[in-house]
Amino acid sequence: MPQSKCMSAATVYWDPTHKMVILKEGVLETEGDAYGFLNNTLNSTGWSVLEIRAGYGKTQETDELTFFLAGYLEGFLTAQQMMHHYSNMFPQLIHDNKTLSLVQDFIGKQDSWVREQVKLNKSTDPLWAHVGFITSQMDGLQAGVADWAKKQGKKPLSKFEVQFLNAVGDLLDLIPALNPSHPRLVDFKLPGMGHCSALIKMLPGFENLLFGHSSWYTYAATMRSIRKLSFSSYPGFLVSLDDFYLLGSGLMMTQTTNNVFNSTLYKFITPKSLLAWQRVRLAHSLASTGEEWAEIFSQYNSGTYNNQYMVLDRSKVKLGHSVEDGALTVVEQIPGLVQSSDQTQALRLGYWPSYNIPFHENIYNLSGYRKMWQEYGEDFSYDLCPRAKIFRRDQGSVTDLASLKHIMRYNNYKKDPYTKNHPCKSICCRNDLKAVKPTPGGCYDTKVTDYHMAESFRAEAVNGPTTQGGLPLFRWANFNNISHVALPSFYNYTFVPMEPLLFSP
Repeated sequence: MPQSKCMSAATVYWDPTHKMVILKEGVLETEGDAYGFLNNTLNSTGWSVLEIRAGYGKTQETDELTFFLAGYLEGFLTAQQMMHHYSNMFPQLIHDNKTLSLVQDFIGKQDSWVREQVKLNKSTDPLWAHVGFITSQMDGLQAGVADWAKKQGKKPLSKFEVQFLNAVGDLLDLIPALNPSHPRLVDFKLPGMGHCSALIKMLPGFENLLFGHSSWYTYAATMRSIRKLSFSSYPGFLVSLDDFYLLGSGLMMTQTTNNVFNSTLYKFITPKSLLAWQRVRLAHSLASTGEEWAEIFSQYNSGTYNNQYMVLDRSKVKLGHSVEDGALTVVEQIPGLVQSSDQTQALRLGYWPSYNIPFHENIYNLSGYRKMWQEYGEDFSYDLCPRAKIFRRDQGSVTDLASLKHIMRYNNYKKDPYTKNHPCKSICCRNDLKAVKPTPGGCYDTKVTDYHMAESFRAEAVNGPTTQGGLPLFRWANFNNISHVALPSFYNYTFVPMEPLLFSP
C-alpha cells in the first residue's frame, strides 16, 4: 500500500462493553471491523480516493453496526473535505432563511418518517431492513465527522448539514417545490443548459462495450472523490463517482438529470418517501438485474432529483457473440411516476445517448418538455437538440477508450454548426466561456470504462472543465465572488486510472 503525506489510513473496532468506537489512526488492520484510507490527491490529480472495507474483521458484527462503522470511518477520514464541500455547495442552493427553514423542516420530517418505517418493518421487509443500514451509515458518517472535529477543536457538521450533502441532487427539485418564489437555479433551467451527458456504445461486432459520463453542474462542486466501499454482507462492492457506479452485482449505472418544467407535478412531493439518493443505494444493494433495479428504485418515489438512469447488466452481454434482452434498462422519474423500459435494442444497433431530455414519451410530455419545445424550439426536442445531433453524427468514430474520452470532452462551439456558437450546446459545456453573463458552471468531469475494465472495477476519470480544441483553462480568479474553498485555482488535469487497492475482484 503506497504511503504518502496525502494518505491517511485508519481502522475502527467496536467496543461492545462501552458501546463505543475505538479508532486507530495510521494503520490498516484487516482484523478490524472497518478499515480504509483516504488519498487526498485532489490538487495533484483532480481526485481524492477513499476506499473502505467493512465487515471482514475477526468479530462478526450486526449489519447495522457494520454500516455504522463504515460511515464513521468515512466521516472521520473525509471530515475536512466534507466541511469544505458544504461551504461551497450551501450558497449555491440556499439563498435565504425562508428556503433554509422550509428545507430543514422537510428533511427533518422525511428523516423521522424513514426511521419510523424502519422500526416498524425491518424484521419483515428486506427493503426496510436495508434502509435501516443506509440510515446507520449516515449516522456513522455524522459521528465520524463530529469526532474528527472534536479532535481538531472545530465545529462539527450538524445532522442537517450531513443530510444536505447527501441530498444535493434532491434539493434541485425540492427547493422550487417548497418555495415557488425561489429564483430557480436559472442557468440550469434555461434552454441550452443541462446537467450531464452520457454515452453507452457497443462496437459493431460486439467486440467491446464502452461507457462514458460527463457531469454538469456548478464548478464549485469540484471537490471530487472516488468512493470504493465493500461490505462483506452485500453484493460486494460499490464504486461511485457522482452518478457513475460499478457494482459487485455486475450492474453498471449512470444517469443524467431531467428538468421538471410542469410545476403542478410538485404536488406529488411528500416527506413520506425515500429520497433519490436513498433509493439508488437500495437498488444498488438489492437488485441483481436491471428490471429489479427499476422495481426497487420506483418504490416510495420522492419526486426529487428527477433523472434518467441507465442500468447496464454485464451478464447479458457476451462480447463478440450476443447482447441479450435486459442488457440495458432505462429508468426515468418525475414526481408521481417512475417509468422504465428495456432498451437493449438500441445497444444492439450501436449506442444509447443521454443528454437531459426524457426518452419516454409520457415522462417527456408530463414534465413539460413538449410545451418547452413548442415555445423555445429544438433545444427541447429529444431527437433534434444539439447534443442528440452531435452524438448521432460522431458516435460512429467511438471505437476505443481514447475516442470515447474525446467525444465525452467534446466542445467545439466556435466551429460546430450544431452548437450555434453557444459554449453549452455541446457534449461538455463551458458556461464560463459565454460572451454574456458567463457563470462558473458546466461540464466539470468525465468518467469512462469498458466491459473488461468494469469487470475489475476499473475506470479512468478527469476532473475539471474541458480544454479540448484549445479552449482556455478554467481559473477561479475570474470568479472570485463564488465560494471555492480548498479547490484548485485552475484545472489542467489529465485522465487518471481508478482501481481498488484493498481487494482483488
